[in-house]
Amino acid sequence: MALLRDQPRSAELGQGLEVLLVTRPASSAFAPRAEVFPGGAVDPTDLDPEWSELASRLAFSAEVERHLLTTAVRETFEECGVLLARDALGRPCRPELVAELEELRRLVQAGHPERFLPGLKEAGLRPGWEDLAFCAHWVTPEGLPRIFDTRFFLAALPSGQMPGREPAGELTGTRWVRPQAALDEALQGRVVLLPPTRAVLEQLASRPTVSSALRFARTARKVRIQPKLSEITSARYPGLDVQAVLGPRAPGEG
Repeated sequence: MALLRDQPRSAELGQGLEVLLVTRPASSAFAPRAEVFPGGAVDPTDLDPEWSELASRLAFSAEVERHLLTTAVRETFEECGVLLARDALGRPCRPELVAELEELRRLVQAGHPERFLPGLKEAGLRPGWEDLAFCAHWVTPEGLPRIFDTRFFLAALPSGQMPGREPAGELTGTRWVRPQAALDEALQGRVVLLPPTRAVLEQLASRPTVSSALRFARTARKVRIQPKLSEITSARYPGLDVQAVLGPRAPGEG
């Protein structure tokens, strides 16, 4: 989930859109020290039929299944404390209520994602599915030990909410950054950005505001991208530690 916010324009920094990036730990077996967007894997509880009851009056695009949106909302709440939710009347969740749900966040962090649905319902909330904009679909190359089939979403940082300074789980840090600045740092070898992260940042770099980025994502055509192993090179993606990201290859792989 790429969380976005608008910052004042300036002559030095240019456009005002900023995106939240979180850092993977140096000890990680996959993509150590890489800066990524908050996110994670689908849990079986994200497919609970009760979510359908909460979404009965909402229309969903055929581009992406609702449970993927639910996963994105849950993981964003778990990892950085931002809750993309609305009440029964469709009003955005009050920041004070998010603070009151910190115990729910701790339960989810502790390995109890099944508490997310009843926790939201008890608070009179549902995921703010309509606030997410599907922007990209990437799949890791064939031949790797693990294949990640990942959808990327954009969402505006809800008014009055701020990510926690310390992210949850295995993540080690957070920062707000202008997309082009992050891309420039990767070119200089100062940060590690995976190819899908770069692609989303390149999409955002040409958008001056959060509203324009969301509007573009909702109208642009998305395609499933699965690069070949031979295409993931440091020459194509300067600053990328290819060996650390891809891990050891199986015998006979080129």
